[in-house]
Amino acid sequence: MPAAPDRSSGRTLIWVTASTLFTCVLVGGGCLVEYMVLPESKVPSWVLVLGFMLVSLPWAFWLLTFLYRIFSRCCGCRIDFDVEREGLKVGGSGDGAIAHGEARAKANVNGIDRSLSVASHESQMPLAKSMAS
Repeated sequence: MPAAPDRSSGRTLIWVTASTLFTCVLVGGGCLVEYMVLPESKVPSWVLVLGFMLVSLPWAFWLLTFLYRIFSRCCGCRIDFDVEREGLKVGGSGDGAIAHGEARAKANVNGIDRSLSVASHESQMPLAKSMAS
């Protein structure tokens, strides 16, 4: 049985992304507060633009993530980068990316991922026992 892939790198990426976006909001807010508090002659004109750009960066990130989720479901494919499944190295061909459906087809011949609890029929046993009486 192959070892499960390490999920800690994905969690680290989430924390790094969240921290970066939070820092952008703080720095952008600081720029906007500086623009409002200091006299107009002491504040460069680019501070206002920088403040708006940094504050709106998390919104742009959210919008792009939202559009990615919508289009990936409509098109039926997602991009996985260097994911190991069933002991196979998936995504090592050429550009390092492979569609999600192709990875499942390579991992399982019959298309059923046996590692999922949904694929196991343990949840049907209590139902079958109650129907027998």
